[in-house]
Amino acid sequence: MKCPFCNAEMLVGNISQDRYALKWVPSDKDRGLLNFTPFVKGIKLTSMSDGITVKVFYCNKCRKFVIDQDNLR
Repeated sequence: MKCPFCNAEMLVGNISQDRYALKWVPSDKDRGLLNFTPFVKGIKLTSMSDGITVKVFYCNKCRKFVIDQDNLR
């Protein structure tokens, strides 16, 4: 995948979780460690129970990550 910021080729990797599901939470709703409870609304990046990983693209040049929501299961 080409980086949408600088057009360099991006590296492909994965994000996985340990005990809690990873999720994206808007800054104005960020509650620190409390984000990991099931009651905080956000976009889940992984599942808590089945060890799913999320495909993530990384640009070494601009040091940015890109996660395509279509890659979330």
